[in-house]
Amino acid sequence: MDKKTIKENYATFSTEKLKGIVLEIKSLNPEFIPLLQNELIKRNENEVAIGITEYLTSIKYHISESVLFDSILNFRKAGLTETEIDFELKSNHGIDSNYAELVRISLKEKGKENIAIGTAMIIIPLILGIILLTMRTFIGVFPLLLIGIGIWRLNKGIMQKRVNN
Repeated sequence: MDKKTIKENYATFSTEKLKGIVLEIKSLNPEFIPLLQNELIKRNENEVAIGITEYLTSIKYHISESVLFDSILNFRKAGLTETEIDFELKSNHGIDSNYAELVRISLKEKGKENIAIGTAMIIIPLILGIILLTMRTFIGVFPLLLIGIGIWRLNKGIMQKRVNN
């Protein structure tokens, strides 16, 4: 659903139903939470609206590194500038530009790490597989699984490093 439809729905719901939605706020799409909060304020349910703000503030600063990395990657893929990314991180996650810069540096390092690990996970099982083939023994699925994971890590690292440059 789009924001307009959600806003119209909230306007037609009873106050009790809106309060019920607040109790299940963790399951809401984050972009719809301000719409719910605005509707509650219109109905003079200020205590409930403040409760939403307190909830959002409490979770805003407890975000995992992987979610931050994914957010930055998605913003870069969308073509946002560094200033726009900083603004989005601040408004969505409460992160200032200094911390955002540390996250960017960490993302770049993580990309290098993933490239190194991915490369090792491809090369070592290949060498092992070649040795086992020359000995005419059974290779098994494990080396193939390691190569697959290695390709995934290598791809992820290249993406992190490329998008972060």
